Amino acid sequence: MGEKQQRLAKGRMVALMQAGYSWQEAATQAGVQTSRSAAYRLLQKVCLQGEVGLQDGRHGHPAKLREPMRQWLKGYWQVAPDTPSHEVQQALGNHFGICVSISHLNARVSLLACEVVLRCSGKKT
Repeated sequence: MGEKQQRLAKGRMVALMQAGYSWQEAATQAGVQTSRSAAYRLLQKVCLQGEVGLQDGRHGHPAKLREPMRQWLKGYWQVAPDTPSHEVQQALGNHFGICVSISHLNARVSLLACEVVLRCSGKKT
């Protein structure tokens, strides 16, 4: 399910909950897999923020950095190792259309540095 479809399904679930359906019935009818606490947190968020509350605000989740992105970052840092993280963040966003937090990028560059040191010392990871 795409991001837009997921947002629409969550909106439908919230509307059903506001109409008096239980969270389980609303989630099932909307096609959303969720827990009770997450359903009520979403309901509260939508009541406070409106439609903006349906957006997934996570950034920099490790699952977002799939192998092609990791390889791109590795190549980018090898060519320009002194590039500030905010520039790498912007370049990654322009190239792949995602937003990754600077702290996550810094963690990735630390892991890359460890790989290089271990490879040079002959140790296996």
